[in-house]
Amino acid sequence: MEVVERSQWFYGFLYGWFYDPLEGEHRNMIAKYIPEGSTVLDVCCGTGRLATELAPRCREVRGVDMSRRMLRVCQGQKKQHGLTNVDFVHGDATRLEEVVDQAYDYAIISLALHEMPAPERLNTLRSMARVARNLVISDHAVPQPKSIPGYLTTLAELCFGGRSNFAVYNEFVASGGVLGALEQCGISPEHQALDSKGIRHVVKASGF
Repeated sequence: MEVVERSQWFYGFLYGWFYDPLEGEHRNMIAKYIPEGSTVLDVCCGTGRLATELAPRCREVRGVDMSRRMLRVCQGQKKQHGLTNVDFVHGDATRLEEVVDQAYDYAIISLALHEMPAPERLNTLRSMARVARNLVISDHAVPQPKSIPGYLTTLAELCFGGRSNFAVYNEFVASGGVLGALEQCGISPEHQALDSKGIRHVVKASGF
């Protein structure tokens, strides 16, 4: 089945230049859940920044994204860091079996679920659970704190995503965020943490 291309105007170099540097703490939180020597599938991998940071301590990392513009940035990251154990493929997060040929130790997804309509969000998590033994899911905390970082997070979703994406984000919030999505999939969280600003929520799940 053909993979539909998905991009927004800020995907690619602009995202990597502006947004990636702001998410260092967030990426470190995710990395703490990944043991050395693991095989990792990075779903909706974006610019590949997380995948390339994980690669030196992992046996193998594969990034999957629906945006070819993002994947071009990923390839640049791979070349820049001289990595041989990471690759990036164009694929649909709801049909991961089409782009993997093994069961991974970990499937991770970061700051992507809130951009997906509910059916796609749940099908993505179910697809991840079919191809990996453990999940690490990270996204905006729900609710956002009543603080400047919290207000800026909500404002950014409106300004960058536009009205249609903001409606999807509001549904993500109303349905309970990451925990709500996991509950609807019948997956129980094992560990969870918030970043120092209370705006990012990282959840580990296994045994599903």
